[in-house]
Amino acid sequence: MEKSYDEDLAKLMSEARDLFKSANYADSARKYLDAARSQETARGLEQAEDLYHEAIKNFIRASEENKEKKQYRMSAQNLYYVSYIFKKVGSKEDWRAATNAVVEDLVNAAQEYLLWNEYDRGIVLISTACFFYFSIEEFQSAEQLYQQYIEQIQDDPGFTRAQQVLYSAGHAIKAVKDSDTTSLLNAQQLVGAHLKPGLSQIMGELFFPAIDDAMDTVVKNFRSKVKLPKIVPEVKVSRDLVLGELSDLSIIIENEGDGEAFNLVFKLNIPDGVDIVDGGTEITIPSLPAGNSTEQNLSLRCSQLNDKGVHELSANITFYDQLQTKQTMMVGPYDLVFREKSLTKGYEVELADLSSRALELKNIMRGIDVFPETAIDLVMKFTDDLIKESEGILNNEEFETAQANINTINRVFDIINTVTSKDFLDLVQENRETFVEERILAVSENLKEEFEAQKKQFDENHLLEIENLKQSFETEKTQLEEKFNIQKENDQKELLEQLKEQQDLEISEITAELNNEKEKSLSEQKEKMSEEKKEALQEQETLLRDEFQKLLSEQQGKKRR
Repeated sequence: MEKSYDEDLAKLMSEARDLFKSANYADSARKYLDAARSQETARGLEQAEDLYHEAIKNFIRASEENKEKKQYRMSAQNLYYVSYIFKKVGSKEDWRAATNAVVEDLVNAAQEYLLWNEYDRGIVLISTACFFYFSIEEFQSAEQLYQQYIEQIQDDPGFTRAQQVLYSAGHAIKAVKDSDTTSLLNAQQLVGAHLKPGLSQIMGELFFPAIDDAMDTVVKNFRSKVKLPKIVPEVKVSRDLVLGELSDLSIIIENEGDGEAFNLVFKLNIPDGVDIVDGGTEITIPSLPAGNSTEQNLSLRCSQLNDKGVHELSANITFYDQLQTKQTMMVGPYDLVFREKSLTKGYEVELADLSSRALELKNIMRGIDVFPETAIDLVMKFTDDLIKESEGILNNEEFETAQANINTINRVFDIINTVTSKDFLDLVQENRETFVEERILAVSENLKEEFEAQKKQFDENHLLEIENLKQSFETEKTQLEEKFNIQKENDQKELLEQLKEQQDLEISEITAELNNEKEKSLSEQKEKMSEEKKEALQEQETLLRDEFQKLLSEQQGKKRR
């Protein structure tokens, strides 16, 4: 969105610059004005001020070109934009100066029209110039301009239309100057009926906002001096009017203004065939202060209907404000529709019949097992509420709402009649049986699918359990094997230690035994071996060594066994 906005703004700026380069200042200014408005909408007035000032520069350039060519009407249009922008950006003095410049161009343009005897167009521009003066509250300058031209046309019957146009400014001046209420009303009426239509033929609707603002300034100045009453009448008459019967008529008159109303006269215009039975057709109120109200109650009766069947009731009000200015208002007309029978009574009878029907239909539905009790109660509560609501609003004569409620109740009753009919119930029963069969089949299929799913799940769980048991068994087996191997290794170590101890013991015993035998043998041979002692000893040592090796080998063999 931001990108699109920037692109549009860039496009407007580019077009404005191109138009400026080609010296098309007016169109360039309008492009800058469009860009400024876009910028203000998106990012605020402060961000748009530079663009507004660019527009001002180009509108002024265009106006200067127009004046060189004596195109004063076009110059006034361009300067109007300048005035508009200065007012928007809050530059009050520049706005007033630009507005005075617009007035000057309008007067110059009017002079050209008058030279060509186009008085209607010329006077339209003069009157418009007066309103531009009003917008900046230069009422004295406006009066001087008005007097200058009204003297030329006020006594000439050929200038009737021009007179009405210029009188729009004259009455506005008189309203502010003399606090004249009638002049203010006349000024407002003439602006809409003569000035704006004439101006639109010359310059379109460009100046309409300026004229409206000027008129607001006139009203503001007028109201600052005068506190005006604002009479607001209200006529209340029953909508249930019955031929030949009395009906109430209430007249309420309220002063919503700031000033007091005097000598207020309210006069009823009674149609033929209608008579005021209790009260009169005219009400006189000497004084009605601001913020106060009064009420009068009358009774009327119609004895004969007219061809249309509708009688029109209206009233006129006249009163004076504090300036003793007489004001007149018209009230109505109000359509009085008389009927041979009362609408209220007719609706009451119809609602009573609907209430009885509701009870009958409630009993019928309760006799049919198709409808739940809760649903019956809800439907009946809905219709009962509508009936009670309709009975209540009849007191306020809201007949359209009552009729809408009755139509809704009848539609509900039609639906109930349809659903309680034999054909509908037979169809419901048939559909119910079909539904039950289909439901049983569906349930069976669902149970079968559920059983198969459970079976599959059981098989999967069983296999998973077996696998878990196998894994547990293998784990325990591995643990036992590890324990057995550890125990076996410990037992072997212990046995080896025992064998080593036993071997050491046996070696010790054998060694001791051999030593004993050696000592014994040596002792025995010692005496026999005298000369051959050395050789014998050597032989003995050899023998002993061989025997020792032999024993050792045997011992090792035993140990291995």
